[in-house]
Amino acid sequence: MNKINNERGFMLLNVVFLTLITSFAAMILLNSDSRIRNPQAAIRLTAIHLANEQLAMMESLAATEKRIDLNYLGKPEDLTTINFSEENPIEFKVTSTDYSEENFHYIAVKVEWTLNERKDSVTIERTIIVVP
Repeated sequence: MNKINNERGFMLLNVVFLTLITSFAAMILLNSDSRIRNPQAAIRLTAIHLANEQLAMMESLAATEKRIDLNYLGKPEDLTTINFSEENPIEFKVTSTDYSEENFHYIAVKVEWTLNERKDSVTIERTIIVVP
């Protein structure tokens, strides 16, 4: 009798793990399906990443070389993505503007792209202090 109770507990544990694995797989599949139908959110995240990367490189340059460079500092291949359509790659354009007062630089990084003939952009601003 004791042996049967142990087996029932083992079967229950198997069912719980199987349910957990199946639910994770369903969540992943449902999430990827929405990204394929509406890639704008994923592209916006890519643009935000590019802007934050640009700002981080500018901060690093200001700390090490005591200067601000408004040119794109990342890799050129990062400005193109073919994840959503190999026939029509999405090109990102990164521009930086600087409004400075003495050692304070108010940097705005704007990332622009076009998807399905719709232009969109993201702008992220940050203050960078250049200490002489």
